[in-house]
Amino acid sequence: MSFLSKYLRGWQFRTTHPTLQPGSEVNVFLTEYDPGEEMGVAFVGDTRLYVKNARPEHVEKRVRVAVEEFDSEESVGHGEFVEVVGESSYVG
Repeated sequence: MSFLSKYLRGWQFRTTHPTLQPGSEVNVFLTEYDPGEEMGVAFVGDTRLYVKNARPEHVEKRVRVAVEEFDSEESVGHGEFVEVVGESSYVG
């Protein structure tokens, strides 16, 4: 095994379209609120996650979301707001 292959062993490229598993919980930054749909929107790479029961005051906060469904073809998921788990370092 060459030095380069030893050095690069275990490395992998991250995808811009991560998949989310229904039934799991993820922590994401809520970046938008859609008042027409009354839900928050989070982006994980190019994946969109629509969050039920999120409120406008949750935007720009780190929130825990219970993933309910995910379409890997479209990179779109839906979940339910669980709790605020952190603040953004950019707000202030």
